[in-house]
Order: sequence, then structure tokens, then C-alpha cells
Amino acid sequence: MASGTDMIDQLRGMVSVLTTKQKLSLAGGAAVTIATILFFVHTLSKPDFKPLYTNMEPADAQALAQRLLGKQIVYEITPDGKSISVLADKLDSARLELASEGMPHSGRLGFELFDKMNWGGTEFDDKVNYQRALEGELERTIQKLKNVESVRVHLVMPTDSLFVDRERAAKASVILNLRYGRITPDMQLSIARLASGAVDKLSPENVTVIDANDDRPTRFAEHDPTSAAGGLETELSTRILDTLAPVVGPEAVRANVNVEYDTSSSEENQETFDPKQVVAVSTQRADEQVGGAGNGGVPGTSSNVPGASANAKTQAASPENFQTSHTESSSYAVSKVTKHILQPGGRIRRITAAVVVDDVAEVAAANGKNTTTHRKRTPEELKQIEQLASAVIGLDSARGDNVTVQNLSFQKFTVDQPTKPGAVERVRVTLTDWSTAIRYGVVLLLFALAYLLLLRPVKKQALLAFKDIQSRMPLKSELSRSQSEASLLSPSQQALALKQKMVDKVKADPAVAGQMVQNLLRGGGQ
Repeated sequence: MASGTDMIDQLRGMVSVLTTKQKLSLAGGAAVTIATILFFVHTLSKPDFKPLYTNMEPADAQALAQRLLGKQIVYEITPDGKSISVLADKLDSARLELASEGMPHSGRLGFELFDKMNWGGTEFDDKVNYQRALEGELERTIQKLKNVESVRVHLVMPTDSLFVDRERAAKASVILNLRYGRITPDMQLSIARLASGAVDKLSPENVTVIDANDDRPTRFAEHDPTSAAGGLETELSTRILDTLAPVVGPEAVRANVNVEYDTSSSEENQETFDPKQVVAVSTQRADEQVGGAGNGGVPGTSSNVPGASANAKTQAASPENFQTSHTESSSYAVSKVTKHILQPGGRIRRITAAVVVDDVAEVAAANGKNTTTHRKRTPEELKQIEQLASAVIGLDSARGDNVTVQNLSFQKFTVDQPTKPGAVERVRVTLTDWSTAIRYGVVLLLFALAYLLLLRPVKKQALLAFKDIQSRMPLKSELSRSQSEASLLSPSQQALALKQKMVDKVKADPAVAGQMVQNLLRGGGQ
């Protein structure tokens, strides 16, 4: 076994036979290998941190850091101050401890403001704290939405009064900061309904929602689909789109319907008389007859006693003694119509609709390729579209309804879509999950690469150079070595062995043998 001195001598011998370029390559490879080893040793010795909370407000992150420091938990804060990480083995315990204390806070405190009783506070203080707590809870709830990065809520609480004209309804304003894209009407309406459901006497039309990247406010008094006008407008617009989409294409038509309501109510009584319409109400008729025959017979007792003589002559009745009268009375009335008209508020005053259609896209095949061209629609096509839209909304010209159809070229806008995690992001997540194993694997891989790409080629070149120098060493050293090896033999055997070695060397490399003879002659046989 070679000693340490022999190994050093061998290394010196290997280095001495290298060229300057080979020495520089060996030194550079050794430096890179040492630097890589030191870097990964430092990386492996660094503690493994895992994200505890991300996307926090800087103030919340600072408060969280102070609490972790008080609990003697090692942590790291990102340069932007929004994320905080702890050691991997302390992650779960840190979350449980902080959750038990109600941390972290999302910007503002919620109803935990009332966890501690304020015995010295006034009623006004309680109202202010209740408003603050309600705003904080709404912010936390809205921030749970997928696309919301941060939110700010301001409330105006309702005021009760014995007098109706002094009562004040609640109002709210919401400012959103989205992660990507812009706020949609559906999202605005959802937030408005969410806020109105959490605050007493707050209606959606009293909620203003603003995107921090787009300062156009949206109120819902006119566009709330739950109202009668909004519901009818939405329904009619949908009907127009459903009717025209198969004709012009779903992306080539837009429709908007406006319904005007008459909110006033009226009550009316009408009485109409028609003199041409005479009707007999009642008729009375009376007939009267006066007169008759005179008294007959002989005046006196004999004519009036029963059983008197029948021969007594009677006097015949005379028509001249009769009087007849006829009376008729009729009552007439003029025809009359009485109407009681009650018109409640909320009837439709008129309906107007605006329909915009895109140009006609025509696809033509040219040179084996499909080319798309656009042309304006003809007046006949626009007339047909107008007739369809009029039929859908039930157009009443007497009421003043109107439908406008225009052909305009649609501009193709690119809508910001939520970006899906790319390959780099997925790789980053994977590396985070397997960071420890990957780091050890990378260290081993770098050691292997350093050996294969740096140390092994240099070692191979050094060995080749060393062998080349050995093969070109003076034959004198070979002879001296042979003599030293043959010193153990008898003189005759030594002579034969030396002779045989010299013959083998001359046959193997005549040029070296010739050079050796020249060296011997020049050196005087030394």
C-alpha cells in the first residue's frame, strides 16, 4: 500500500507532465466543483421553510410576525411583505396556535371587537364598533371570492325615526381590487345582494360597487333583474337574441330593450247620455164609462111591492145616456252609460328596442384556402330583422313603441381571461413539495457530472501523458532497472537476461534504441 508521500509524489509527477492548457482546465474544473459543493452544502444546511399565509396586507403580516416572534417560531417574510413562511415541521402547529387567537386578520377587525367588554363605552361607541365590525365581516366574506385580491367596504347605517320623512335607509359602497380582468355585471349584482342581505334596511339599489382598475360605478336601481322593469327588459332582450341568433349568429347580434312604466295611478267616473236612444220606462192606460137605463113602472107602492102585476110597463134604456173616457200616460228616459275606470300605477307606457347586428361573414375557397370576407347587410335583410324584433316584443305603434335596427361592424376585443398555471408554475409547485429530496438528488447528480465532465477527462489526459513520457524515457534507466532486477540472479543468468531485454527493446522500438546508442556515445558511455 502506497504511503501518503508516495501519493503526493505520484500527483506531482502527473501534474508535471501536463501542458499549461491541461493545468488550467484542471484548476478551473476543481474550482467549479468546489464552488458547487459549497453552494449545495449551504443550501442543504438552510432550514426548509413552508408558506404559512400568503396575499396578506403588510400590516397583517407585520402583526403576524410579531406574534410568531413572541412564540419563538422562526419565520421569513417575502420582500413584498405579503407572505410569511415558517419551518416545515412547525407549519401545522403555528397555524393552529394562530387560529386559536383569531389570526390573521383580513385588514380590519370583525365581530371580535366585542370579544372584550368595554364597560366604559357609550352607546355611540357601541354603534361605531358595530359598524366597523360589520364592515370588516363583509370585507372578509367578499374577499373569499376567487378573483378578489382585496376589498374595502363603507357603510352608512340606517336611521330610525318616529317621523317617516326623517327615516334614512342604509347605503354601502364597495371598492374591489381584482387579481385579473375586470368586474362583470353579474359579480357586481352578487356583491350588492350579498351586502343587502347582511345589513338591515339595505337594498341592492343603494349599493355602489366600483372596480379599483375601472372607476365606472354601477348601481342597481335600473338594472336589477328582480324588479318588474328589469325583469321584463331582460326577458325581451333574451327573446330577441334567441330569435335572431340562429339567423345572424350568436356573436353577431346585440339587443337592448327599454321599458317605460307609468307609475301614476288614476280613478275616473263617466256617464254618457244618448238622446237618440229613447226608451219607454212606464205606460198607464185608463177607460171610464158613465150612464145607463132609467127607472121603469108606475110610481108608487104597487110597482114596488113584490108580486105586483107584470103588466106594468118599463121604460127602455137610451144610448144617449152613456159617457165614455180613455186616458193613457207614458214615461220615457234617455239611454245612459256609466263607467268607473281605475288605472293602477305600473302600466307600460311604451317599449323601445335597439338591435345591432354585425356584418355578414362570407367564406370563399381560393387556391385551396378558405378566406373570409365581410359585407354590409342589405336593406331587405335589416327590414326582416326589424320585423322579427317587433313581433318578439309585441310592438304597439299606438302606444309609441319603436324598434331600431342598425348594421355596424363589431370590433373584436380581447377579454382578459384568468391565466392558468403554466409549466413553470407547475414545476415550481412540484419543486416546493419535493424540495428536500430534489436538493439531495441534485447534489449527487452534480458530483457525478463533475467527475464525468471534469475530473475524469483530466485524469485520463494526465495518465496518457505520463505513459507517453514513460515510453520515451532513456534506455539507460531501463537498463539500470533491469540490472537492479537481475542483481538477484547469478552472473551468467544476469547476462542472458540483460541481453534478452536489450534485444526485446531494440525489436520493439528501434528508434529509441538508436537514440540510446547515440546518447551513450555522446556521454562517453556514462
